[in-house]
Amino acid sequence: MSQAETTWSAWSECKQHWRAYLVVCAVAVAAALVVAGGLPRTWSAQVKIANENKETDLLLGLNNFASWAKSAISGQEGLRLPEVYGQLVGSMEFAEEMAKTKVEGTGSDYYHHVLEAETPWWQHAVDYWMPEGDEHQRVVARIHENVRSKVSSKYGTVVLQVTDQDPLVAAQMVDSARMLLQRHMAGYARDRAQRDLEDAVRKTANAQARFEAARAEYVRFTDSHADISSPKVASMEDHLQKEYAEAFSAYNKELEQYRRAKALVGKFSFTFAVIKNATVPMRPSGPATTGYVMAFLFLAVVFTTWGILLRRTMAEHQSQGPWTSR
Repeated sequence: MSQAETTWSAWSECKQHWRAYLVVCAVAVAAALVVAGGLPRTWSAQVKIANENKETDLLLGLNNFASWAKSAISGQEGLRLPEVYGQLVGSMEFAEEMAKTKVEGTGSDYYHHVLEAETPWWQHAVDYWMPEGDEHQRVVARIHENVRSKVSSKYGTVVLQVTDQDPLVAAQMVDSARMLLQRHMAGYARDRAQRDLEDAVRKTANAQARFEAARAEYVRFTDSHADISSPKVASMEDHLQKEYAEAFSAYNKELEQYRRAKALVGKFSFTFAVIKNATVPMRPSGPATTGYVMAFLFLAVVFTTWGILLRRTMAEHQSQGPWTSR
C-alpha cells in the first residue's frame, strides 16, 4: 500500500470514530476546567531596571571614551553586565534572602506568607505520596519560582517579576527584590574595589622600588664616570638612562592606577536607573485556563488517534492469522 493510500485509510478510520473524539474532548475540557479551577489566582508585578555605569567614571574626570577604554582594558564592567543580575536573582541564595524580607501590614516575613498561601486541592495528596523534602526547602523552592528575571543584553535592562496570590504583596516584593539586588551588587562592587586598591598598592610599591633602584644606579654611574668619551661608558650610560626612564614611566602609570582605585573606594556608588516602577497589578496572571484547555485537548486528540490506529493495526494482524503466507 502506498503512503498516500495509508494516510487516506488512517484518516478515514479516524473519521469513522468522530463520536469518540467528541466524548474524549468533552472529558478533556471538563478536566482542564477542574484543574484550572483548583489553582489559586496569582498576580505578577514587574519592575524594569538598568545600571548607571557611567556616573562614577564621570565623577573621576573621565569622558565617555576614556570610560569605555578603561572598562575594555581592565574588565571592571564585569559586575555591570545584566547577565550577572539574572544569575544572582535566579540563585537559591537570593530566594533565601527574599524569604527573610518583611511583608508590610502582615507582621510576618515572606517565608511565612508563602507558607500560609493557598494551595491546590490535590497538593496535600501529592505531598503525602511524593514528599519534596522538609518544609524549609519547599517554601524556599516556591519563593524561587515566584521571583523571576528577564535579561535584555541588547538594551542592557533587567525585568524583575514577583508572582503572588496577593497583588499588594507582589508589588511590594518586586520592589524589595530590586533593593536586595542593588544591595548585593553594591556589596560585591565595594569588595572588588577594595581588592583592586590593595592590588594597586602592591604594584605601586614594586614600581616605586624599581624606579628608585634604577635612579640610584644611574646617578651612581654618572657620578663615577665623568668622562663619557669612551664608547663603552657612553653605551652603559644610555642603557641605564633607558632603564631609568622605563621605570619612571611604569611608576607613574601604577601611581595613576592607585589614585584611581583609591578614588573609586571613596566615591563609588552602585545605583540602578528604574525605567519602570513597580505597580499593583490589576489583572491576575494565572491560572491560564485557555492554555490548560488547549493542552488537554491536544493530548486528548493525540491519544485518541493513537488508540484508534493501534486498535485497527491489531485487528488487521489478527484477521491475517499466524500462518498467513506473504
